[in-house]
Amino acid sequence: MAKACFGMIVSLDGFINDGAGKLDKLYESFEPNEEINEVMAKTGAMVMGRRTYDMTDDSDAYADDYEFQVPIFVLTHHPPAKHPKENDDLSITLVTEGIETAVRKARAAAGEKDVVILGADIGQQALRANLVDELQIAIAPLLLGTGTRMFEHLEDMEIHLEKIRTIESRRQVEIHYKVIKPS
Repeated sequence: MAKACFGMIVSLDGFINDGAGKLDKLYESFEPNEEINEVMAKTGAMVMGRRTYDMTDDSDAYADDYEFQVPIFVLTHHPPAKHPKENDDLSITLVTEGIETAVRKARAAAGEKDVVILGADIGQQALRANLVDELQIAIAPLLLGTGTRMFEHLEDMEIHLEKIRTIESRRQVEIHYKVIKPS
């Protein structure tokens, strides 16, 4: 069965974007290598929140340019008026029923491949619902000081992790942790 992986690039001080909501500075140090490409190739579906989905200027660009050409499940309270363009590999499903439904549908679509969960709020919801099997955190070599924190609203949770993999590129470190499920 597919693993659900909450993964993002984060600044060393824990932000997934800068104070203006931009990701550019975080991706300046991103250099795919053979190991990172291998992890990306194991992705069978994506779950993201509406804010993450709306970060592109043109939602039709997902079908043309997005690095993950897989089914995408967008968790939203307000579906867009126009359904975005899709292709033979990439479909977009708008989910209004909650994180559990979005992850269940993504797992079914992914088959034996992994589900990647993107977005701080969506990832936190998935952690709270005990749906995350693995954290995949790429650490960008900068301190932003402000922005959206990856783990902002988990103060009342204690989540135990086991390091299972480290991937190093020239400028970044990516750490994969198994989420230890409560008994």
